[in-house]
Amino acid sequence: MKKLRLFIPSLISILVLLLTSCAVKHESINIKENNAETILEKIQLYEGAIRSLKSLAKVKIKTPDSKISYTQVTIAQRPDLLRLEALNPFGKTVGFISSDGTNIYIISPSERGVYDSGGKFDLAYIYPGLKLEISAENLVNLILGRLPVNVYDMGAVPELSVDGERIKLVFHSETSIGQNNTLWVNGMNFRVEKAEFTLDNGARAKINYEYFDSLIDGYYFPRIIEFSSEGLSISIIYEPDVELNKNVDKTLFKPAPEVVKFEK
Repeated sequence: MKKLRLFIPSLISILVLLLTSCAVKHESINIKENNAETILEKIQLYEGAIRSLKSLAKVKIKTPDSKISYTQVTIAQRPDLLRLEALNPFGKTVGFISSDGTNIYIISPSERGVYDSGGKFDLAYIYPGLKLEISAENLVNLILGRLPVNVYDMGAVPELSVDGERIKLVFHSETSIGQNNTLWVNGMNFRVEKAEFTLDNGARAKINYEYFDSLIDGYYFPRIIEFSSEGLSISIIYEPDVELNKNVDKTLFKPAPEVVKFEK
């Protein structure tokens, strides 16, 4: 019994030492062995691997006044090829947007029009209540699990720190106080899991990613993408049979005649 009493304090000391050394090692791996340039290169390499997507997705939209959910046909290819179809519970198209690299076609209850693919359009035309201006390229980035704006092309080295099990990168703004762009990156695989940034119109936005547990066609890919700005939010929840980097028929990015005759 006496030996046991002497052994317990020693065991506790060993456990504390191990835990402490692990914590130091964790920070050393995330910060000291990976400088900002190296981390950003790994992030861009990961994001650049996803070139195209085909999937069904559940879309949930929240505004201060309403909640909407529906199924969405989602086809996208970088940099700006896009086809989104909102389906009602019976599978009928009730809203449509596509971009063929030259024109953006929008057919929805609130808008029927053709826009220049290089310009911006109101996101509310396809996602009711989300009154934000966006380009086809930025919308493709969002759908492909990339940040909709390039928050780390700022000509400055970000401040690095450890936040739990993530690496935190802060890009300090020289012009606007409190407008820093911030990324939270998984320290093991360098996937961006969370971001806070400023949109082109000056509005602040947040995005969170929850990834599939296993690889999709050999790649990490978000199962859930949650985007929010100024009290508005959209969640895109992909089906497990999502297809990545497969050949996409370019004719899909032009509206078919039957799509024009959707139900109101």
